[in-house]
Amino acid sequence: MNFFIPAILIVGFVRFALSIAGLPNSIVKYCSMSALLIAGTIYFAITRPDRKDRLKAAYLLILPYMIVEVSVLAYSWATGRQTIFHAPEYSFGTGIALHTLGHLIGGVTWEPLITFLLMEIIRGIYLGLNSLTRRDPAR
Repeated sequence: MNFFIPAILIVGFVRFALSIAGLPNSIVKYCSMSALLIAGTIYFAITRPDRKDRLKAAYLLILPYMIVEVSVLAYSWATGRQTIFHAPEYSFGTGIALHTLGHLIGGVTWEPLITFLLMEIIRGIYLGLNSLTRRDPAR
């Protein structure tokens, strides 16, 4: 977590800075918090044997993402200045208020739970593949 939380925050705020600087969304999109979330999801699915630890990791991975999302959406809402965070391809046609509220609610409910579910699926696949490679040759 000591890597993922700061990395997600840094990448998120770099993404914001690039967007505010006027770079096109087609370039800014490659500064991706989602890529770090995916990497963290895989990492913690494999390295955390306890289900409670994976659930905690899911919440801790989403927390910095939500801090950035809600902060930048609030900035856009307050200033009226468009950023990549509220671009049409990411806002599903919702207004800024609903988009911000959706992230705030989703960040403490379904988003970490979906991340946890993905960790459980990845963990199951990992353990299944691991058991295949550890077959007893005497059988």
